Amino acid sequence: MSGTLSDCHAERHVASRKFTVDSSGVQNCRCKVCGCDLRRLPAMRRWFRSGMMG
Repeated sequence: MSGTLSDCHAERHVASRKFTVDSSGVQNCRCKVCGCDLRRLPAMRRWFRSGMMG
């Protein structure tokens, strides 16, 4: 799946394959397109933007 900046503006980010997992099981990575921080909770199957907004 490849995305564009317009996808990122619509909050449809493309997670990189390399991610880290913290002690509570939350996965963290960056978007391949815009470089924003993404986070995925153990019970969810979708990535959410995290960190500074705006």
